Formats: sequence, C-alpha cells, structure tokens
Amino acid sequence: MKVSNNTREEMLVWIGFAVSFAIAFFIIIVGQEKLMVDQVWAIWTIAMATGFISHGIWHREKIIIFGGFFSIAVTLFSLVFMPPFFPMGWVVLGSAVTASSFLSNSRFQSLIGIYVTLGGIITLLSVYLTGSTNSALMVWMVLAGLIFITVAMETRNPIVNLMGVCWILVSVTSYIFVLDFMLPLLLITFIAGTSANFFYLYRLLGRTPKIGEIFSFASRALSLHGLKKPIDQYRVLALLIRGNIGAENVIHDLMSRLGPNCKPILLLGPTAPMQLSFSEKAKIGWATAISVVSKPDYTILPPEDPSKVSVFLTKTLETLSEEVKPIIIGDFLDNMIPHMSESTFYKFYSDLASTARMLNYTVVSIVKADIHSEVTINVVKRFADVIIENREREDKGKLVREVRVSNQVDNIHTNWEKY
Repeated sequence: MKVSNNTREEMLVWIGFAVSFAIAFFIIIVGQEKLMVDQVWAIWTIAMATGFISHGIWHREKIIIFGGFFSIAVTLFSLVFMPPFFPMGWVVLGSAVTASSFLSNSRFQSLIGIYVTLGGIITLLSVYLTGSTNSALMVWMVLAGLIFITVAMETRNPIVNLMGVCWILVSVTSYIFVLDFMLPLLLITFIAGTSANFFYLYRLLGRTPKIGEIFSFASRALSLHGLKKPIDQYRVLALLIRGNIGAENVIHDLMSRLGPNCKPILLLGPTAPMQLSFSEKAKIGWATAISVVSKPDYTILPPEDPSKVSVFLTKTLETLSEEVKPIIIGDFLDNMIPHMSESTFYKFYSDLASTARMLNYTVVSIVKADIHSEVTINVVKRFADVIIENREREDKGKLVREVRVSNQVDNIHTNWEKY
C-alpha cells in the first residue's frame, strides 16, 4: 500500500537524524578513552548538521543543505585550528534553518533554528569563557525539550508535548541534584515518552501504528483530523476538499489507516482505479460514463443511474462475511451529482446514509466542494456524522492548506487550522 508523500518524506527525515546520531554515538563509545571533550561535542554537531542536510534534501530546502555542509566545514576547521570555537558550527546551522524557515513560511522551523543558534552561542560562551561543559549540557537538554514541544505544537500531539515538558524538568532537576544520572534519566524519559506515543497512536488509529507514523509523529493525518475513534466506528463521514488537493491521496491515506478487520469497498469517480495501488484486493466500483468493457477487478457503474450504484453496494455487501467491517470510500459523488436533480440526489444520499446506519457499516464520501452548488454540499453535510473540510488557498503569495472539523459523534468542532 502506498504511503503518502508527506509521511514518506517525514519518515526519511527522522531516519536520517536517527542514523546520523547512531553513528555519532558509536564513534563516541568506541573512542571514549581517546576523545577530548571538544571532539565529542564536535561529533554531535556534525551529526546534527548531517540530519538537517537530510531534511533539506527531502524537503528541497537549499539553504539548509548549504548551511549543513558549511556547519560541518566550520566545525572541522575550528576543531583543528581553534577548538574552543567549534560551537560556531551550531550557530551557522541554526542560522541557516532560521533563514530557510522565512522562505518556507514555517514558524515552527524558525523556532527550532533559533533554539540551535542559541545553544551554539551559550556553548561557545561556556566553553571559551568559563570552561563549564556541564552547564552547557544542561542548557542543550532544555533546548532539546523545547524542540520536542515545538514539534508537538506543529503536529498537535499531546504526548510529545508532555514528553518535552518532562524532558526539561528532568534536565534541570538532575543538573541540580544528581548530575551523573542526567543522561540515563533522560534516556528513560525518552523511552517512556516514545512508548506512550505508540499507545496514543494505537488508540487514535485503532490499530498498531506503522513505522512511518511513529517517526513522523503522524497524529494529525489529513483524513483523521478530529477523529477520536477508529474509522469503522463512525457511520457517515464527509471529506470536503477545495483547491489542489488530490482525492487519490486522501483515499490512500484512508486505506492505509483501516484496521485488519475492515473491508474496503471503493466507489470511484474522477479518480480512476488505475491511479490507485493496493496490496490487498478491494471491491471496486467506478462511476464513469466511458464506454469500455468492465474488467474483472472493477465494475463500471453509469453515473446517471444511482440505482446501479445501490445494486452494486447491496450485492457487494452480501458477499462479505459477518466478521469484517465494510468501509465504503470514494469520490463517486463528483461524477454522479451533475447527472441528478437536487431532489434525486437528496433521495439517493439520504437512503445511502440511512442504510449505512441501519446495517452498521461506514461510508466516507470525498467531495470536491468547489465544483458543486452550495445546496448540494449542504445535503452532503446534513447527513454526515463527521465533516472534515480541507482547503488550499493563497496567502501572501504562498499556498496554505487548512482543515476544519465538525464531529457530532465526539462533539469536536474546530475553526480553520493550518497543517
């Protein structure tokens, strides 16, 4: 099953950071008896710069890529000729991240850049003026906690936010009372926070989270924003999209988050079966007016005849065992609405929603809201238990994506929020 591009990129970025820090940790363990303090700090600087280079490559941010390589060069030059000035590598890296954030209009990235720059300046002053590495370590750990909190603010993940707060408290407390146990305590904090985040995602998704979702802290998935239970526990969901947001990406996102007992039934419209790829065989109906012979793996449904769609659903549902949970997903309404009057569409959609509630299965309608009348969209909203609206708009020359949720089941109602 395909992983969305955003999730794949975030996963690769986090893997890049994890690999670079793992290599740094291995080098320090092997050479701990020979390495000086400045060299240890320099290794971590290079590891951080390498992680940000990975970030710049996958997110195509040239300033971060250049800043990462320049940071490594400054660190190595300082280490050879002026060891006390190696923290300038952090200052260079943090400045590059901050500068890149202004071009990408990312407030959270700018905060992370500021934290890295501030940590470099404080380390430079502590090493060069006082020689106190312990105080610099404590400051860096506090900044690391702030980075966790910043990531949690962006992803709206309460567990990562709590982990960041606990990380800061453990850093300051252990520095004051038990300095020798600071790193072991922080390791325990990280393991506990990661485990809690795993169970949080499990409850949110209704299944075991995948590695990409753990690495990317993906609790803010486009198709799950505002849902507190697994998808199969809702009856009628309406996902309204405006702007250049692909329905096929939303379908893949939904499919990747279904539980093992869920059986997807795809009702497609503008999205063709050939645009999707799945590891499992799903029942597929395609509401389209093209004149082709139906292939064995999907059924052609005339969009001007809603009764054909109803018959397809009835027959498909009858073939499923009682153990599975049917989930009907698709953008079929976009192709059917132009062929129906308002009264015909109202009857068809109200019958579809009522049947889903009576037979206890789930319908997820993906509708391109900006190509239909307001009356039609209001009908879609009227019968939905959960309405998730996603839009793309221009703001100061940049495209901004926002989401708004009206969840009657969990009593969650939000304003437009950027993601």
